[in-house]
Amino acid sequence: MKYLKGISYLLIGMSIFVGCKEKAKEKVHVRSVKVYHTSSKVNQNNATIVPASINEKRETKLAFRVNGPLVKLNDIIGDYVSKGQVIAKIDTRDYKIALESTQAAYKLASAEYKRYKTLLEKESVSASTYDLMESNYTAAKTAYESAKNALEDTELKAPFSGYISDVYVNNFEEVNPGQAIVSFIDLSKFEVKAWISLEDLDKINDSTQYACLVEVGNKKISIPGTLKEVGHKTSISKQSYPISILIDAPDNVKLRSGMTTHLEIIENGADSVASLEIPVTCVFNKENKTFVWLFNENSKTVSAKEVASGKILANDMIEIQKGLTGGENIVSTGVNYLFEGQKVKKYEGFSKTNVGHKL
Repeated sequence: MKYLKGISYLLIGMSIFVGCKEKAKEKVHVRSVKVYHTSSKVNQNNATIVPASINEKRETKLAFRVNGPLVKLNDIIGDYVSKGQVIAKIDTRDYKIALESTQAAYKLASAEYKRYKTLLEKESVSASTYDLMESNYTAAKTAYESAKNALEDTELKAPFSGYISDVYVNNFEEVNPGQAIVSFIDLSKFEVKAWISLEDLDKINDSTQYACLVEVGNKKISIPGTLKEVGHKTSISKQSYPISILIDAPDNVKLRSGMTTHLEIIENGADSVASLEIPVTCVFNKENKTFVWLFNENSKTVSAKEVASGKILANDMIEIQKGLTGGENIVSTGVNYLFEGQKVKKYEGFSKTNVGHKL
């Protein structure tokens, strides 16, 4: 009996030990780390910054090819219209009648043409008679296709996605071919226009980089662009040359046509090199070598990456000369307490409801 009691106590003790061990495993601490996203930039010792303005990519005045009274008109200035969407429409009654009439004539002429073609092959009709039937068929076909196109042209559709910037007519008004109905602008891209001196113009080459500098609050955002054109005729009043670049419409910055900005022209010459700066807290030394911890977003683990560091810069930043190219996520806190392959979690900051940052 005492033997059985001993075994029972032993089993109970073992189950308690295993349970405690499992709980201990559940409580493994995952270290929180701050993550810094690297980005490279061109050394801007050779950068020229000039005042500029932001303009729409293109503006088009839309008009009908046919005439008639309007029965539909989108006259809401600032309204967004997708490509192919109808902006205005002309009364189609007369154009439908014309289409039915020419279609009937075309069918008759087509049947006559086919019949006379067969007779010509059998030498039962003269060539001149056949030529007349062929001419009638061609004229009827042309009239039918013209009427069909005219009916389609009673709808004024957006040639591209954009915004209505101005309206020149009223609904139910009689309009003529070529008469401007609305002004339509494309804001999928923006054109940045500026004036530069002859000295700066001579510096531009195929490797020159361009950016639009926009102030948002207390920050200055740089939006990269591509060269559209450079004028080679100087302005009489400015004694300078026009230049324009195209930039994409950013999602995080609200740009409007007519805004003032600055154009940055970076001469990417021999002494213009790409540099990369990271916080000093990102680097650590091991065996007389310098490393950073790369953060893997998918596996939530870290791995060491050897780098070649340069001089220490202002704001506790350090220059990286080799090892990083920009776009990497690296750990910026507690780098001396991590190990290869360690599981970590990204520090997201304090919650908005955590008043006083106590929790």
